[in-house]
Amino acid sequence: MRTKEKIGAYQMSFLLFTFMTGSSIINIPGPLIAYAKNGAWISLLLALTAGGIVLSCILLLHRKFPDLSFIEASEAVVGRWLTICLAIPAIWFQFHMAGGIVLDIGLFMTSSMMRQTPLYVFTLSMFIVVALTVRSGLETMSRMFVLPMFFVIVFVFLIIILASNHYDMKSLLPVMPDGFKPVLLGAYFAYGFPYVELFLFSMLLPYVNSDEQSMLSKGMYAALLLNGFCLLCVTLTTILTFGPMAAERKYSMFEVAQTVDMMGVIQRIESVIGFSLIVNSFMKASITVFVIKETFTKLFRVQNDKLLVFPVSLACFLFSMLFIAKGETRWVNAVTVLHPLEATVAYLLPLLVVTIAASFKKKSSSRG
Repeated sequence: MRTKEKIGAYQMSFLLFTFMTGSSIINIPGPLIAYAKNGAWISLLLALTAGGIVLSCILLLHRKFPDLSFIEASEAVVGRWLTICLAIPAIWFQFHMAGGIVLDIGLFMTSSMMRQTPLYVFTLSMFIVVALTVRSGLETMSRMFVLPMFFVIVFVFLIIILASNHYDMKSLLPVMPDGFKPVLLGAYFAYGFPYVELFLFSMLLPYVNSDEQSMLSKGMYAALLLNGFCLLCVTLTTILTFGPMAAERKYSMFEVAQTVDMMGVIQRIESVIGFSLIVNSFMKASITVFVIKETFTKLFRVQNDKLLVFPVSLACFLFSMLFIAKGETRWVNAVTVLHPLEATVAYLLPLLVVTIAASFKKKSSSRG
């Protein structure tokens, strides 16, 4: 079944940058520095390399099956039943991702801004907005995300500049105080969040206009590199500002913004980082829910995919409430320790199986 909606190659690249940068620009530095210490930037470079490999597999599969999503390409290569087996962990983890992204917004709000408000108020409200956004379609999403993402990047780099008077260059040394093992642990964390999550775009690439396929690879790699640059900047900013205490900063850029005080005129601007986290997470959650809807549509050949949006969003909300019911400590452990392993099984393994199988297939196929 051909996709009715179509977007440009650069719009898809922008969606990739939005998805990858998303909540990670606020959430990555603290846990990453906790793992890798001053070598966090090396961990990011290693994880970025792994992300480039994942993206290469996705683009290779797309070149072979330009009109097919991952589910459709998998059916063409390995058959329907094996595709269903590969899709089950992927679907579960997509729900895990969507629920976790929105849950993080709620935890941020209840811990940093509105402590007396029940958590479900934020998560349910956000999923309602996400559902309405997903129903509007990918073309609308690719247009409406441009302006908010532009302001988010401006806000983040403005804070990086304004906080520069607190930087201590000595905090960057020694680079690997505990050897290379912590750097590898940091790379493992950053690989799982956000780089292996690139897999979701294997479901979206058929939306790109056929006459812009030649520009797609360049745009996607450029988006990935720009994402890596942004994450490097915020990670180094956290280390330069807080030094040995950087690993204890959960929402690091929010706390960096709290240090900004220029002659009593420019101060208390951490609210813009709160805005950035909410907007970024909303955009990433919208893309994730859209992919869940696409996965069900292609796997079960649903004719009216918009009917799935609200049930899927409700299921994601219930997932988020189930996560936090086990306690915030277990949730944090799941994100920082188990998330990369689960993502490898749910995303990377199916991608590698289908890509390797497709590489032995002589003729490409498409579905009209």
